[in-house]
Amino acid sequence: MQNTTPQGTHLYVLTLQNRQQNVCTLTGTYTPPAGATRYDILAQLRVDAYRQYPSMEDSVVLYFALDANHLTGEQVAS
Repeated sequence: MQNTTPQGTHLYVLTLQNRQQNVCTLTGTYTPPAGATRYDILAQLRVDAYRQYPSMEDSVVLYFALDANHLTGEQVAS
């Protein structure tokens, strides 16, 4: 399977929960600016989440993962 859609250099999963106990999980790819830290990326993703889902503005982070968006090791034969 080949994906021709441009993707970011990192894959993220972010799960938030607001005061009303609503939970929101966001996933996607992201290319951080040079010199960015994991905290910088988390902060930016939270701002992006609040813009998309205003009810999550005062939410807490239940889960955050950020990994390089590539696989290493054996290649799958096509």
